[in-house]
Amino acid sequence: MQLTSEESKERAREILAASNQIVALLGVGVVMECGALNYLNNQVIYRIESTYHRSPEEIMSSGFYGARTEKFFRYYKEEYLADRCKPNETFEALKKLDDEGRLKACITTNTHGLEKEVGIKKVIELYGSRNVNWCTKCGKHFSVDYILQSKGVPVCDECYGPIRPGIRLYGETIRNDVMTEAANACQEADALLVLGTNFYDSMVRFAINHYQGDKLILISKHEHFRDKSADIVIHEEVKDVLPGLLAAGKKNG
Repeated sequence: MQLTSEESKERAREILAASNQIVALLGVGVVMECGALNYLNNQVIYRIESTYHRSPEEIMSSGFYGARTEKFFRYYKEEYLADRCKPNETFEALKKLDDEGRLKACITTNTHGLEKEVGIKKVIELYGSRNVNWCTKCGKHFSVDYILQSKGVPVCDECYGPIRPGIRLYGETIRNDVMTEAANACQEADALLVLGTNFYDSMVRFAINHYQGDKLILISKHEHFRDKSADIVIHEEVKDVLPGLLAAGKKNG
C-alpha cells in the first residue's frame, strides 16, 4: 500500500532516529535549492552555447582543457566559478546529524564544497572541489579567489607553473581511492539518505550496489520512475523536509 506524504515523513523520522551510521548522497538538486545553476537545463545550455559556441560538457572536458586552456579558463571563471551559492537548511540539518555522531559520510557529485563549509567532517567529493586548485609543477594549492583574480590562464605565484582545477573534467575517471572510500562508507551504513537526485543517478546506483541494509530514503523535488525502488519516497524540496525529519533528534533506546 502506498504511503501518504505524512506517513512517509513519519516513517522516515523513525528510520533516521533509529540509525547511527547514516550515509547521505547529495545530488544537484540540493545545490539548486541553494541558488546554483543546473547545467543540464536547456535554457542554460542554449545561453552558454550562444556565448561560448560550445556546450558546457565540451568546454568542461579534459580534451578542451588541454587543447584550449585559455578558452577553458575564460568559461571556468566567468561561468563555473561565478556560480556560487551558500549552504541552506539542508546543510544545516546534515551538520546537526554530524554533530550527533550519526552521519557516517556525505557523498556528493557537487563541487561547491557546501558540506565542508558548514563543517561536516566526512565528505567524499566524487567530482572533486572547485575550492581545491593546485600547481601542476610544484603542487602549491590556490583558492577560488586566486583563480578568479588571475588574468588568462592562472599560474603559480612561485614557480609559474600552470594551475589545475581540482574538479573532475569530462573524460576523466573518478580516483580509485575516492571510489573505495565511498564504497566502504555505503557498506557500513545502516541507512541511505538520497537527497536532490533520483535512483537513475550513477552515484546512487553505485551506492546501492554496496549498501547491505534495507533503509533507503529518497527526498527530491522531481519525480523519476525509478524512485519506486526506495523504501520511503518524498517528492518535495529537500530544504523543506529534511530539517523536520531530524528535529526530534535520536530516540532513546
